Amino acid sequence: MKIAASLIVLLCLSSMGWTQQRPDDDREGAIDQIIELVSENLEAEDLDFTTFLEDLDYYYNRPLNLNRATREDLQRIILLNAFQVEALLQHIQTTGKLKAIYELQGIDGFDRQTIAALRPFVKVGEAGSRPALNWKSIKEEGKHEAFVRYQRVIEEMDGYAPISDSLLLASPNSRYFGDPARILTRYRFRYLNNISIGVTAEKDAGEQFGGSTNPKGFDYYGAHAYFGNYGIVKHAVIGDYQVQIGQGLTYWTGLAFGKSADITGIKRSAREITPYSSADENNFMRGAATTLKLGSFEVTTFFSNKRVDANITTLDTTDGEDFLVSEFSSFQTSGYHRTPGELLDKDAIWELNTGGHVRYIRDRFQIGATGIYTNYSGNTAPYTQLYRKFEPNGSPFFLGGVDYQLMIRNVLAFGEFSQRFDGGTAFLNGAIISLDPRFDISILHRHFDPTYNAPRSNAVSESSRNVNEDGFYFGLNAKLSTSWLFKGYFDLFSFPWMRFQAQAPTKGKEYLAQLEFKPRRNFSSYFRYRFEDKYEGFDLGGQPTDEIGLRHRHWFRLNWQYTLNKVVSLRNRLEYVHVDLPEGDAQNGFMVYQDVIFKPKWPAKYEFKVRYALFDTDGYDSRIYAYEHDVLYSFSVPAYYHRGSRAYLIVKYDLTRWSDLTVRVAQTFYSNRKTSGSALNTINGPTRTEAKVQLRVKF
Repeated sequence: MKIAASLIVLLCLSSMGWTQQRPDDDREGAIDQIIELVSENLEAEDLDFTTFLEDLDYYYNRPLNLNRATREDLQRIILLNAFQVEALLQHIQTTGKLKAIYELQGIDGFDRQTIAALRPFVKVGEAGSRPALNWKSIKEEGKHEAFVRYQRVIEEMDGYAPISDSLLLASPNSRYFGDPARILTRYRFRYLNNISIGVTAEKDAGEQFGGSTNPKGFDYYGAHAYFGNYGIVKHAVIGDYQVQIGQGLTYWTGLAFGKSADITGIKRSAREITPYSSADENNFMRGAATTLKLGSFEVTTFFSNKRVDANITTLDTTDGEDFLVSEFSSFQTSGYHRTPGELLDKDAIWELNTGGHVRYIRDRFQIGATGIYTNYSGNTAPYTQLYRKFEPNGSPFFLGGVDYQLMIRNVLAFGEFSQRFDGGTAFLNGAIISLDPRFDISILHRHFDPTYNAPRSNAVSESSRNVNEDGFYFGLNAKLSTSWLFKGYFDLFSFPWMRFQAQAPTKGKEYLAQLEFKPRRNFSSYFRYRFEDKYEGFDLGGQPTDEIGLRHRHWFRLNWQYTLNKVVSLRNRLEYVHVDLPEGDAQNGFMVYQDVIFKPKWPAKYEFKVRYALFDTDGYDSRIYAYEHDVLYSFSVPAYYHRGSRAYLIVKYDLTRWSDLTVRVAQTFYSNRKTSGSALNTINGPTRTEAKVQLRVKF
């Protein structure tokens, strides 16, 4: 703590006395700014921003003409929320085309920070026709991109340590099949928003490349061919893709955001069908899908049939050789196939999903209807846990839903109703209201039956699944002055039935208050306080009990960033968390970090990003999440816990106009532990070092 206190003083002193200098717009910095803005509100270590980042990269190289942009074009820019999209379209429709980017300041929902972040990706021009779609244009304007990434932990982990044949035979799951390298390679061709063709291949650390477990080389392969935005064909894809419908209550694959300081983020902006090129082995569809525009109607249909990982409990055989899974206990979503046990779960069952969505769009109103059929090649095993009493364990099953959106003046209303035909119902309704240019509010009510079960739902909720929950959310944005902005929300929620680690109906609440200060273009800061009360089960003396208790969490964060000049930018954060556990104990956590981004004028081909962080927490319950810069198309929001330090260095070098090389080295040192990691990832030492190297070619 003394070291951390000293660093705090140093950081505060270092932030004084610098004059304003505006940095050059650059691709990496512009994209980093947006990704950091949206990710700083998240608390998850495995995030996949691939689709969003690909869209930002596309619009940086070919800025979107706001006067010609469709609703779908604007939704591809992750920084724009649903209210801003609708407000912009309404403004252009009623007052005419924009003449300058700064006219956005007069539109509800847009502030200086949003406009500054948007500038590298958009432009204001004549509302002419779209570029022609022909072979000459495709050949001349199409963009190819390929990259290969290699990463590994430097220290030896238990899963790779030498072992005798006899010990391995006695305990086959005590070692990994392969080496500690993770290898990812990808190729993609893209022409505007009309054509996309991509191939992805990956093996995780511990998985074998080739050999008996992966005779085809990589553990995972994916591919897609996409055509769209031409005539009546809005989307058409073969191969891997994602489906997003309504507010995510009936069906949604891919990343979606929940509660955050951005109160307008409670509204989902569905993109129907998008091609998939990431390496997440679970959260996508494989088959074919289309969306057709027929006057005021849009008709989406999709079919997917792919193998998924599952924990097998019962096997059937008909001829003594071919085994069929008749029962499984749960899905295995890690994507790891490193040991005999994990390999047994690989591609264990078939998952079939097919359905459609019909949407009617009329000016500022739209309504849609959804139907989904799902079938697995095996049934889930009967649940023995009482909290899972209402969960169905059979298939096939049907889901139906209705979603709507309506904008009247400065009010954007939205919602969705969903029904599982062999189970319960779920619905949510919300609104985003701009009271005047200084005040915005958002409201969301939700109800998910304990008997509702939709495996691919992903609507806003307190729980990770849309089941067994009632809640009411209220958010407020207040522009106190040109330099000060207040953001906050409260969320009240209850769980009518038992849930995991809570053997009784429970309830809770969450508050967030954030005060932002941005006196000039090159400096911004904010202070955030978040509080959560939730009843949970707990252990006594290491033994689980049926009792529940109240868990209190308090988070305090001070964040500031400033651009010293065109070469150096600094970012700093202090964060403290206090947790009162239901069994009566308490934990505290502290974290401070300094970021330095260095882009020298000479040699201009280099770029450096550095972080040094100190952390001290009493345990995992007082962990602190923080976004980290990474190589392109890789994302990291790790949890800092225990006591120690963490640092990383990223060096990017532009080899030529069409290629670049990026190296990232990150190291965590635990000052209060003799080992790091767990299970087969245990390192016999307090240090964990990870290295990444990525080579990218584009032409």
